[in-house]
Amino acid sequence: MIIKKYLAKSMREALAEIKTELGDDAVILKTRKVAGTAFPFHPTQIEVTAARDDEAKSSAAFPEIKVSRHAAAEEGSGVYRRPRPSCIVDDAEQVSVRPWSPPVVQRTATNGVPGITEAGIIEKDNRSYAELKEDFRQLSDLVKNVLAKSDRAASVSPPTASPVFAGAWAELYGKLTDLEVLPDIAGSLLTSMREQRLEAVDGAGEKSVRELLGARFPVAGPIRCKKNGPRVIAFVGPTGSGKTTTLAKLATHCRIGKNRSVSIITTDTYRIAAIEQIRTFADIVKANLHVVFSADEAALAMKACANDDLVFIDTAGRSRRNDEHMEELKVFLSRMHPDEVHLVLSATTKDSDLAATIRRYREIGSDRLLFTKLDETTCLGNVFNAVARSAMPVSFLTFGQNVPDDIELAQPARFVERLWTGALHV
Repeated sequence: MIIKKYLAKSMREALAEIKTELGDDAVILKTRKVAGTAFPFHPTQIEVTAARDDEAKSSAAFPEIKVSRHAAAEEGSGVYRRPRPSCIVDDAEQVSVRPWSPPVVQRTATNGVPGITEAGIIEKDNRSYAELKEDFRQLSDLVKNVLAKSDRAASVSPPTASPVFAGAWAELYGKLTDLEVLPDIAGSLLTSMREQRLEAVDGAGEKSVRELLGARFPVAGPIRCKKNGPRVIAFVGPTGSGKTTTLAKLATHCRIGKNRSVSIITTDTYRIAAIEQIRTFADIVKANLHVVFSADEAALAMKACANDDLVFIDTAGRSRRNDEHMEELKVFLSRMHPDEVHLVLSATTKDSDLAATIRRYREIGSDRLLFTKLDETTCLGNVFNAVARSAMPVSFLTFGQNVPDDIELAQPARFVERLWTGALHV
């Protein structure tokens, strides 16, 4: 890969220079303004960092790269372009288009200025009134359907009343909801305390609630090597959740801290410069790196890692709502047979998205949760809600970008302390 920086007076000049030197296949990695010097007087310039992936084109390691039907940028580059939404209607019969006709125009005999006849105005008003009336009718039908569905749902499963708390119990309930623990989970915790005849007054109530919070926060424990063959650990999750950084932290601990033989397999060939980033890291820690462009190459990569202690698999970020990408990820995992599949999630994600993502990724084999970016939030109620509802064990927690630091093994007591106090370091 060729990476160069260009200084120009404007973005237009920079792009022209990049196109001349690197060609049409160049990719813009970064742009920023560079302030001019005070003396002599130089105006502000634009610094553009561009790259061209020549290495991937000439690589013979993977002579037959299978490109997704979404179309790749260049053959063998591993950088895929997402399809752009088309502005052309494929089936015009399914599109509702209201006809429009211009008002009747005539010229006056006095000054030649065109005017609109009274008949045209009346016709337009009548048409607007009819359209407005039709819109109200459709809206009325929609509201009736929604109300009817609500009535049917209420008759099938009437809502259960939330438990009522008073005194010290109400204070504990308020504390939990202030921590953004969902009301139904908070209610079930206090109901469990009542059933166990635990006290809610003084410090006894807080201690009991903390113990119940920890009991509903299962953990997976540390990574354990196998006696025969490598331990295969895959990291999956949405884009930007921190999979590659977390992999780097754990791989460094195992390679340098524990002196284990480590291999890294990356299937993330979508992000710009992703392969170069992971290759640089692998060279630093002296880990073997294998780049897999298709599921057909997964078996060969796994065979090359047969003598290692640990194999870490880095996957491309996938949206739970993209069925095609999720199916592709499922095929990759089925070819590699990982012992552990860590679903990497950001602690800043809202409750509903966490729950939906966990459900979707569980379908493709995720068996552990790994939460990142704890340093970017002061409230971890959403994390607890996700774990308590899914009952999926948590493996690690991360709270920063430093490699190999800012990561720790998930432990119930330490997490509850963070949840209860809002402190990052406990």
